Amino acid sequence: MIKDGCKPNSHIYNALIHGLCHASKIGDAVNMYSEMTGNGCFPTIITYNTLIDGLCKAEKYPEASSFAREMVEKGFRPDVKTYGSLIRGLCRGKKIDAALAIWDQFLDKGLQADVVMHNILIHGLCSAGKVDEAMRLYSEMKEKNCSPNLVTYNTIMDGFYEIGSIDKASSVWTAILDNGLKPDIITYNTRIKGLCSCNRTPEGVLLLDEVLATGILPTAITWNILVRAVIKFGPIQI
Repeated sequence: MIKDGCKPNSHIYNALIHGLCHASKIGDAVNMYSEMTGNGCFPTIITYNTLIDGLCKAEKYPEASSFAREMVEKGFRPDVKTYGSLIRGLCRGKKIDAALAIWDQFLDKGLQADVVMHNILIHGLCSAGKVDEAMRLYSEMKEKNCSPNLVTYNTIMDGFYEIGSIDKASSVWTAILDNGLKPDIITYNTRIKGLCSCNRTPEGVLLLDEVLATGILPTAITWNILVRAVIKFGPIQI
């Protein structure tokens, strides 16, 4: 295109940068950004969000933060996607305090967190074993009339099981049903894994019967959970 005298516009550069990030070629994506600006093509908020998301997924947080600062300097206002990428990336890298600081910045800017944004941070907190903090965030979202969804409950239930809070995990299961949500295979797998982990494998098997009765297909994860339970605790007595 360039050899033919045609200069790519921002839409073309954004598509190329997105493709490189999607292919985990983040270095090439950054080089493409340099080519873009070098050719006098101005980046857009899509350019910055794509690079920030790609850099966060590659665990290159300083570089992602640098692009976030640059976009502000260029007059762009970080949006929900920008903050979501930063928080998700920091949580994935176990940098929970930094993620919470970004969350506070997000709220201070007057932006409204939807259920997806809440779920990102709740997942990060639960993964770090900070389930009580995740529950506080869950309570806050309800106070803001942001309805938790099945992903919210699945994440918190798994978090409680991971720290051995069986009763609290069971209360989340009850909340799912009480709120009229329909458990999916992830919900069932989480519940079955939790029951099996505390030597309540027979209850897990009975739950598998419920899965089959509802027409949901068990996954390889479902069977692996039960097999590991049998190996650990011995034959199942129902």
